[in-house]
Amino acid sequence: MIKNYIKIAWRNAIRQKQFTILNILGLSIGIATCFIIGLYVHSEMTYDTFHEKADRIYRVNQPNIWGDWDEMVSSTGPNVATALRADAPEFEEVTRLLSTGRQTIRANHNNKVNFYNESRYFAAEENVFDVFSFQFLQGDPKTALSEPLTMVMTKETAERYFGDDDPMGKTLKVKDYDGSWKTYTVQGIIAEVPYKSHLQFDMIVSLKSYSEMMDANGWKWIWTAFATYGLVKEGTDMKAFTDKIQAIPPKWAPPTTERIFNQTFDEFTAGHVWTLDLQPLREIYLSESPNFNVFGPSGNPMFVNIFGAIGILVLILSSINFMNLSTARSSKRAKEIGVRKVLGSKRKALIKQFVLESTLFVLAGTIIALVLVQVSLHTFNDIAEVQLALIPYLINPIFLGIVVLFILGLGLISGSYPAFYLSMFEPVETLKGKISNKFRGKGIRNGLVVFQFTISIALVICTLFVQKQLSYTSTLDIGFEKDNILQIHNIEQMGFDTESLKAKFASNPAFSKVGKSFGIPPNIWSGDRYKALEPENDVVQLRNVRAEEDYLDVLGVEFVAGGNFDSSRPNDKYKVILNEKAVKTLGWGSKEMYATDSPIGKIVALASGSEDEFEVLGVVKDFNFNSVHQEIGPLVIIHHQNDKVWDYGAGLSFYSMKLNPEVVKSATDLQALIENVKDEIAQMDPSVPFEYSFMDQEFENTFESEQRMGVVLNIFTLMALIIACLGLFGLAAFTAEQRVKELSIRKVLGAKVSELAVLFSSEFAKLIGVSILLASPLAYFLVDEWLKGFAYRTPIDIWVFILAALCAVIITLLTVGFQTVKAASSNPIHNLRTE
Repeated sequence: MIKNYIKIAWRNAIRQKQFTILNILGLSIGIATCFIIGLYVHSEMTYDTFHEKADRIYRVNQPNIWGDWDEMVSSTGPNVATALRADAPEFEEVTRLLSTGRQTIRANHNNKVNFYNESRYFAAEENVFDVFSFQFLQGDPKTALSEPLTMVMTKETAERYFGDDDPMGKTLKVKDYDGSWKTYTVQGIIAEVPYKSHLQFDMIVSLKSYSEMMDANGWKWIWTAFATYGLVKEGTDMKAFTDKIQAIPPKWAPPTTERIFNQTFDEFTAGHVWTLDLQPLREIYLSESPNFNVFGPSGNPMFVNIFGAIGILVLILSSINFMNLSTARSSKRAKEIGVRKVLGSKRKALIKQFVLESTLFVLAGTIIALVLVQVSLHTFNDIAEVQLALIPYLINPIFLGIVVLFILGLGLISGSYPAFYLSMFEPVETLKGKISNKFRGKGIRNGLVVFQFTISIALVICTLFVQKQLSYTSTLDIGFEKDNILQIHNIEQMGFDTESLKAKFASNPAFSKVGKSFGIPPNIWSGDRYKALEPENDVVQLRNVRAEEDYLDVLGVEFVAGGNFDSSRPNDKYKVILNEKAVKTLGWGSKEMYATDSPIGKIVALASGSEDEFEVLGVVKDFNFNSVHQEIGPLVIIHHQNDKVWDYGAGLSFYSMKLNPEVVKSATDLQALIENVKDEIAQMDPSVPFEYSFMDQEFENTFESEQRMGVVLNIFTLMALIIACLGLFGLAAFTAEQRVKELSIRKVLGAKVSELAVLFSSEFAKLIGVSILLASPLAYFLVDEWLKGFAYRTPIDIWVFILAALCAVIITLLTVGFQTVKAASSNPIHNLRTE
């Protein structure tokens, strides 16, 4: 019997080729899109699940004590772990990781010296491998980091340094902040860190190697460069435990605030609560707060939600298509049902036939979809910068179970309506053709078409606004000249005095301006606490950057009051330049007040240490020194030779050079210039890694995730449109077939082809009009919510909605156009000869 059902299904599919192709194509595209999105969402939501004790590992977060106290950060001081070990016995283990920044490594292998610049390089305590389950290939995880100047590296890193030699016991030299070299011994080799880990590293060194800095008691609660993790004991009541540890900061942090900031703990927190938040390991990667992780990647929960919703909607669209076309075509088989009933077929057998046919269609579409996923997954991985694979899921019983349930469920739903409806009629009625007129389901099909195009048009509108926002931010006036600025990194490794290098750069005609700074936009993150001397003004948090006078000339910032540093005035190094926002934050008003109450000559003091005072030399117009995701914050520009600030002579430094367009005229000229700069640095110190960037590219990189989202959203929106159009094309063909005699009669009575075409297309145009009306407010709400994440947002212009509506109408007319002309141009004699 099953064999007979399959044979009938095959004959019907061959007989109605257009219907078969449209149905399976639309369904397979929708399922493939849903599969790819599903793989992405599942991958994003299953980070850090490979650790054996993942369900008991928590990261300790705290408020951003250097800025917005309402913002949680994953960076803590080193003594947070010390306090937790003393006051929180519920922790089985507490461990710390230290972000050390990029490190220069010198290796001597086969009598050849090589220098490497390692960015995935951290320091950790010896018990880190008691908490996290990274696979050791060589060495003892319990003792690998127990001594100072020891390190653990991945197998791939070991091969990069030592080739095929056994790396255990080998040594590498690491450049220290003062230019000296420290020798580290390899004590362990681990397998490659899994892709789905929020901790990504090539090397981990013993935290005991930094004992000198760790013993500096004054900074132990505000040196927020550490990540603190805890492994809780089984059965711990996490809510009660979290409440308990809130007593730790008020107990342990006061000595630090009093020593460094000359403030009591209550004065330092100024009404804010210094909390300690325990975040489960598996929630870290997709955390909304904190949303930054210095030790590895951070996911974007908004993207996961958006793409997850799109995946479900696309699957629904393709399923609606399938059901729409299936129910529409089933009425053509009414006489077949009548004949089979006359020949003795039972209703139950007819129901099985329809359901089986639908299930076979869904099965075929699913198989084709899996092939499409496998073929296209590599391209998607490149675009989205992920590492998805289908094969592991095909051997997962849960995944296979979900696929089987989907096939059976959609097959049953799409086949049940025509099966139960058609099979209940008497053979006499079906053979007389009465059912064909009854079984139209026009209202249902029209409603499903409206739903399909509502979703598709809303996606088009959202996609247009994503591109509009990206275009808006890329052309936004950020307050200075970011184009054609070449930035050379790692200058701090050449020592504090680099005037000879600057002289070489300045003598090159390819550079019109050269300046040094200890931070570059859009990545100026350092800051400190300052106060105006007026007693009524509060202590405030301001960002700061150390720079020389020439650097401000490179940027071309505009002064609204006062002026720049001047090397001919030695005391200028103890003065500061503020931006407008800093002046306002300090309580000195806006630039409209400068004429009567100028900030020039006023004093701003550090609210820490000896509270050194600095005279305001100038005020620059506000400019974006961070991403345009954020509003412009207050900024203090400190002279790079100011030896009264705590970080004098320390930190990353850069040379920024403005390119001369009269000399650098082509990509070839630019590449030759970069090679020349590389040679200049290598001649002075070959151990300094050559690294460069362009400022405009750095700003574009801050929108890298949004750009990727835009590309992926374009693809999925196109898939949704294709699915909707396939369904519309199929329904147009069915409608044309149903109305062919009506159109022929109208043609005989004198109607023109153009009039018939308008008549036929108008019904579909009305449906698209309703879809536009429904999609517009939906898209407006979604776009408005997304744009709330930007400090500078493109206006929600009505022309975008009009453009999307016109696109929808044009696509509809083109989709049904072929069937319209075909139906209107057919010969009435052939269509009416049986009447």
